[in-house]
Amino acid sequence: MNQTEKEKTLWGAIKEDLLRQGNVGDYGFESYISQLNLIHDTGTKLVLEYPTDMLIDWVKTYYSHEILLSAARVLDAARELDFVPAVEAEQVAIEEAPVAIETMPLFASPAPVQPETPKAKSGKRSKKQTICSNLNTDYTFDSFVVGSNSEFAVAAAKAVVNSPSKMYNPLFIHGASGMGKTHLLQAIGNAITEKDDSVQVLYVTSEDFTNSYIDAISRQGDSLSNFRRKYRKADVLIIDDVQFLSQKGKTQEEFFHTFNALFASGKQIILSADCPASEITKLDDRLTSRFEQGLTVALNVPDYETRLAILRKKRRTWKSTLISDEVLEYLAKNITRSVRRLEGALVRLATFASFSQKSPSVQDARVQLNDLLKEENTNSDVTIADIQRRVAEEFNIRVADINGRRRTANIAHPRQLAMYLSRRCTQNSLQDIGAAFGGRDHGTVIHAAKTIEDKMAEDSKLRELVDRLSCSFA
Repeated sequence: MNQTEKEKTLWGAIKEDLLRQGNVGDYGFESYISQLNLIHDTGTKLVLEYPTDMLIDWVKTYYSHEILLSAARVLDAARELDFVPAVEAEQVAIEEAPVAIETMPLFASPAPVQPETPKAKSGKRSKKQTICSNLNTDYTFDSFVVGSNSEFAVAAAKAVVNSPSKMYNPLFIHGASGMGKTHLLQAIGNAITEKDDSVQVLYVTSEDFTNSYIDAISRQGDSLSNFRRKYRKADVLIIDDVQFLSQKGKTQEEFFHTFNALFASGKQIILSADCPASEITKLDDRLTSRFEQGLTVALNVPDYETRLAILRKKRRTWKSTLISDEVLEYLAKNITRSVRRLEGALVRLATFASFSQKSPSVQDARVQLNDLLKEENTNSDVTIADIQRRVAEEFNIRVADINGRRRTANIAHPRQLAMYLSRRCTQNSLQDIGAAFGGRDHGTVIHAAKTIEDKMAEDSKLRELVDRLSCSFA
């Protein structure tokens, strides 16, 4: 469907905001975001058309939230997202709201009436739900591949589904980025809703909770009371990535009282983080003790057999028939750090196969995944401190300067470079990297990495320096 000038301008502004925020990398933007088209803004929903099911599965999983936030910033109002395939998009009438394949509401929608929650699997909307769950119905236990790395966590998750608030409360799931925490958390929520659609399930990230709280206290009237009512009304509260509550004193205080209110009322609380609660830096001791009072389980790096099973299941889901078993085995052997990277590698090859109309060989895989394979082969023993020392030596400055607050050009550039290398050459989380650079937040790390990437695109000497420093850590 052809875009009107208004839709083209709006989508351009949203894409510009996505790039400016730096939460979508250049490859992700070019390969996925740029292939979407905004075909209609209904006033409550943005209707986006997509070319292939394989592509949209990745977009919905990893980029929908960022699109929603950028849209809200550009429009200064909340929207939902509807995704329709390009074939169906031609049939969408401008005067009608399109049929949604997936609806993903913004966490802080100011609309007085929230849309009802889709039931898992069936996709029908429950008449008994009175709060918007924010659940993605694609995330189910059936679509989660269980391996030795996740058996205990999945068993605990299913026990919570069978007896919410009776077995493990809270349930705290931790694991490195890309291990499947979000999938498992939402699978719990979807299974509980499927079992009893009168149960009020609410899934949010800690960033959602923080932004909602900030929005509530900045408004007048009953905004704070409404905020508290929303979260304490939930029978099952699921909070993803609680490590980002670090250093947010007021938000931690509010969440402490929310936690206590829910727990005292016999409500189920489910949490995730990239590390155990005791290792989250600058987290209130009262929250740490409450996070640890239930059951803590880990999602670890999947073994070869599990990685291969994940790839085969995704290939069936995406109908990527051009990807051979030999290539899947190559990916399973060489992409080992996270499930997300593994799926990303498969998406890239499936896209290559779709465009070239040929089955990629193992050599094709090596070429197309060169950057991922380089990162996989990076020495996992390198530390942020090693990188800081090496960069300080290169620029003839002190490590204390890199970690300090001075922003002069001769300090700021090496600091950003060290942050970029820490993100590229170590497996540390954004939060841990920021903490190692004088207590900066994860947004600063993202901005630093994006700045270096932009400069590298135009500066061959900087690219050579980055490659040389990266090789010194291999």
